Amino acid sequence: MDQDRRQFIRKAAAFLAAWAAPVRLWAADQAPMPARTLGRTGARVSALGYGAMQCSDPDTIRLGLESGITYVDTADCYMGGRNERIVGRAMDGMREKVFVATKVHIGNEPRMRSSVERSRASLGVQTVDLMQIHGVSSPIQVGDKGVQRIMEAMKGDGLFRFAGVTTHSNQEQVVRAVTGDGYYDTVLVAVNFRSPDSLFRAIEDAARAGVGIIAMKTQNGGFRDQGLPGLNPHQAALRRVLEMPGIATAVPGMLTRDMVRENVAAVTGAGGLADTLTLELYRAQLTGRACAFCSTCLEQCPEGTGGLDAVRIATYGRGYGDGRLAREMAAEVAGALRACAACPGCVVRCSQGINIALAAKEALGFLDG
Repeated sequence: MDQDRRQFIRKAAAFLAAWAAPVRLWAADQAPMPARTLGRTGARVSALGYGAMQCSDPDTIRLGLESGITYVDTADCYMGGRNERIVGRAMDGMREKVFVATKVHIGNEPRMRSSVERSRASLGVQTVDLMQIHGVSSPIQVGDKGVQRIMEAMKGDGLFRFAGVTTHSNQEQVVRAVTGDGYYDTVLVAVNFRSPDSLFRAIEDAARAGVGIIAMKTQNGGFRDQGLPGLNPHQAALRRVLEMPGIATAVPGMLTRDMVRENVAAVTGAGGLADTLTLELYRAQLTGRACAFCSTCLEQCPEGTGGLDAVRIATYGRGYGDGRLAREMAAEVAGALRACAACPGCVVRCSQGINIALAAKEALGFLDG
């Protein structure tokens, strides 16, 4: 985007944002939280869900629930198991109003059952609403009948009501595999305004088939630059995802009360042309540093390493400002990061212009820091 065009868009967006601000604030104060049906589960959930992964304050989550959020996303592996306990405290006295989703990694039955039981105890619930297989990256994993039998046995024992999967890589393949296989009720997918059209088509097809679609990474890294004075690209990005056909709810991470208020206002307010112009500017700012989760890097890399993990970790550290999370993630894939950083001739051409080798070295920096 050339400088003159960028300047024009910035000025136009700022004017529209200022003009629309009183209307938006009124809408945020008056409009109720919209609710949508989560696919074939039949559950009615708030369009804005709560991504609790990094939040250490139950009162902040509680504010979200009191503001109309009815869907909360967590996992047994978040914050070393503490996050589910924090969510459990936040839900105290409000359990009947909250649809709670957590996660389990693929393993043998005793290991998976132990994880699910820990989740129930940490959350303080008899039955989890949605249990998701975490980090699914291939149609083979989606169709694994052994895993499905384990999940079905636990569901039959009343440990959870619905089964889903989460995915960060090869997402289009995973979403289409879930649609075709028919076992899982939901997919948690990384999607934002820069995601490829083919992923949005897969999402729409899945939703049409009854799969509940939950969106994460909606603000595309959480970068809070000073280059958009008077504008809020994160609100615009969240609204844009929720406008796309097939999305039932979105679960942006919220660490502070200001983030909760900002996202509630985004969902209960309106955007329009100001959003379109703001996202054009934000798109330009994210070029070269934020992943669109298209997974083409995995397809190009002869070693199968790609660069998705490296970029994701760098984003956690720089965009989210969460060095602890970046360090934990780097430790899980340290071998792949070192191989990527040491590769003498990277052939991957990132669709977003990211230097994969540099991203891998940056991710390793969090591990060593």
